[in-house]
Amino acid sequence: MFRLKVFKAISSYVIIAIILIAIVAVVGVLLLTHHQSSSSVINTTAPTSTSSSVSSSSGPVIVYVAGAYKAVFDYLAKQFEQQTGITVDIVPGGSFGLAAQISKGQPVSVFVPVAYIQAVELEGSRNPGWAIAFISDQMAIIYSNYTTQSPYWSQLYSNYTMAMQTNNTKYWYNFFYLLTTKFSLGISNPSSDPEGLYAYLILKMAGYLYANHSFDYFINLVKQNPNVVTAPTTADFVPDLATGKLDFTFSYVSYAISQHLEYLKLPPWLSFGYYPNETNWYSFFFYEITVNGLTLKIYGNPVYLYITIPLNASNEQGAIEFVKFIIDHVQELSMFGITPITHPLLFYQNESDVPSQILNLLNQGVLQYGGNFSAV
Repeated sequence: MFRLKVFKAISSYVIIAIILIAIVAVVGVLLLTHHQSSSSVINTTAPTSTSSSVSSSSGPVIVYVAGAYKAVFDYLAKQFEQQTGITVDIVPGGSFGLAAQISKGQPVSVFVPVAYIQAVELEGSRNPGWAIAFISDQMAIIYSNYTTQSPYWSQLYSNYTMAMQTNNTKYWYNFFYLLTTKFSLGISNPSSDPEGLYAYLILKMAGYLYANHSFDYFINLVKQNPNVVTAPTTADFVPDLATGKLDFTFSYVSYAISQHLEYLKLPPWLSFGYYPNETNWYSFFFYEITVNGLTLKIYGNPVYLYITIPLNASNEQGAIEFVKFIIDHVQELSMFGITPITHPLLFYQNESDVPSQILNLLNQGVLQYGGNFSAV
């Protein structure tokens, strides 16, 4: 009897223990499942939130570039996007016009103008105080095969050939006289596009050299020619050149090559190429432009293409990466008919204005110091 009671008591304890173990197991499973579910929610939502934040704060690298170099930067942008995954938006235009837009607060990451001193200083409060000259170019007179069908072509080309061979004043005078009076000619607005500015400087040089020191001689002929047209940028003339509606325009050698157009090369003293012996000669001539209501006297200097990052730039980190990419790939640009600067020149007024990543390139010897802006 006693044994039966003990057995029943033990059996009761065993059953209770089993029940307790079962309850603990069930509760443990429920807690574990809840924890995994919560972790899953956190792990799936956190990256989405972070990715969205990065995307909205960075965005594309917006590059304002001198219109004649759009083809160059389309090429570079594609390479950069493939290497980094960062989107690049290319916005072409006249350097002076783009600078005016930047000064008014338009979103931009990188600015690539010609004629740095004038263009970047026109950014006003967004002028970063530094820029890198990374390629040099030169002016030329651009035309298409249609131009050669003009009744005056043979006469013009004959004088051009003799002028280049002999540098005789008579042939140069005849060439510029025919160019400015017998052909349709496109000259971009010098107040928005440096190509137009360089065009008028070339005409002033030609007047001084070949028309009895008359600075405005050929400019006056242009003003009297009803077939001379203007546009905000030289790029606006390309369709008419390609179809024969326009005979000539002034532009850069690289632009003629990128657009598959013909061009007449100019001698060093007329081309604004980087020829050290001609720099003082270039600066002897000036032309006045008007930007944002201000009249500016612009003196001639070699055709450099500069790159900089305006103050309050959109996606500043992406902009710095893009600038570094350009410097790394500058030698590839010779395919466009431009001259890469092996060690690009960094100009700045105050070293403190230059981003540390750019100064590092100077310290590493990738860049060389070009001086302050008065040295340009």
